[in-house]
Amino acid sequence: MGPLARKLAALEELDADIAVIPECPRLPASRGATFWLGTNPHKGLGVVARPPWRISPATRRRNLPRFVHPLRVTGPESFILWAVWACNHGGDRYVRGVHRAVDACKRLFEGGPTVMLGDFNSNTVWDREHPADRSHSALVAKLAGHGLTSSYHAHYREPHGGETRPTFYEYRHAHRPYHIDYCFLPRAWTGRIAAVTLGAHAEWAGWSDHMPLIVDLLTPASDPPRPPARATTR
Repeated sequence: MGPLARKLAALEELDADIAVIPECPRLPASRGATFWLGTNPHKGLGVVARPPWRISPATRRRNLPRFVHPLRVTGPESFILWAVWACNHGGDRYVRGVHRAVDACKRLFEGGPTVMLGDFNSNTVWDREHPADRSHSALVAKLAGHGLTSSYHAHYREPHGGETRPTFYEYRHAHRPYHIDYCFLPRAWTGRIAAVTLGAHAEWAGWSDHMPLIVDLLTPASDPPRPPARATTR
């Protein structure tokens, strides 16, 4: 939230090809380059793509959780991007809403590579607060069944619930860290991960209670060489 122009300038410094921005003010409309979802112009779900990447809605379904939405990404390669901001809204309480979205659009996972990126507001440490089949651990297993894995956990070889690098600081306090933001990507892409970087509290707490989660992916080996693609949330 907050002044959009200043925060977009900070986002620009991350040099992201594709950025998912939860709690985002309404973005300036730019066909194929931005997507924004929400009813409050000060707080919604935003996605920004930089040429040659383009984004467009991947479904017309209207009954999905409020801020979990699939987009079709085209450009140097094509895939489905699920932009995620898991909120506490009715029965879609945080991770439960992500479960419902995945279950409602299972066929999208069968049509090609899929990435899920954003603020999931969940972690294995809170499994007991949800039904066993709607917990964070259950979501990790469900996405694994669709061939997806967390880029952070694959890169750092840490278990869910045992993360040593936080993505979120409650009320921006350095002594209240949690790991609740994720980039799930195809298991076949893990060999293309060049880096997974999290923003430092000292640098980013002035902007947000969430730190940027940045994933750099190498180009497929069969393609002509080009710089790594970079995806980020926040």
